[in-house]
Amino acid sequence: MDSIGVEVLRLFAVILVGFNEITSTDALQEVCNAKDFNAQCGRGEIIVMKSANLGRMRLGKCISQGYGHIGCHHSVITKLDAKCTGKMECRMRKIVREDFEDTILDSQCPSELVVYLEADYECVKGIMKQFERHFAIEIMKDPKSGSFPNLSQVKEVNE
Repeated sequence: MDSIGVEVLRLFAVILVGFNEITSTDALQEVCNAKDFNAQCGRGEIIVMKSANLGRMRLGKCISQGYGHIGCHHSVITKLDAKCTGKMECRMRKIVREDFEDTILDSQCPSELVVYLEADYECVKGIMKQFERHFAIEIMKDPKSGSFPNLSQVKEVNE
């Protein structure tokens, strides 16, 4: 971090922002039932989860028949945030509905139908720091554009 200074942003987690170069990569993944979720960033980058839904969002790679239930889903961002945000890589093996039972209280999707995970994350140049019960993510600002990565979806990270 150079001498220009540090700005503090509060987006549920404490984020310390510096003024160094940033690289940012977006990655949206559809993870079919019983398949692995893998998030990985480059050297010096960390994962920031942007969204995560479990359900039957659309016909495509994971769902070929609608059975009248396309569009039903439930946010599971809290669970993926806790597991992945701030890490360089994150893996969840064989994703199934039962992995998220503690997160999904009232699913719109009938339990007998197959669901899939749709997760969106961003790789940003930075590091994760722990302060007692809270975490901070130190993110670097792009000196050319003067902008920060889109972190509007950052949630509090708990282990």
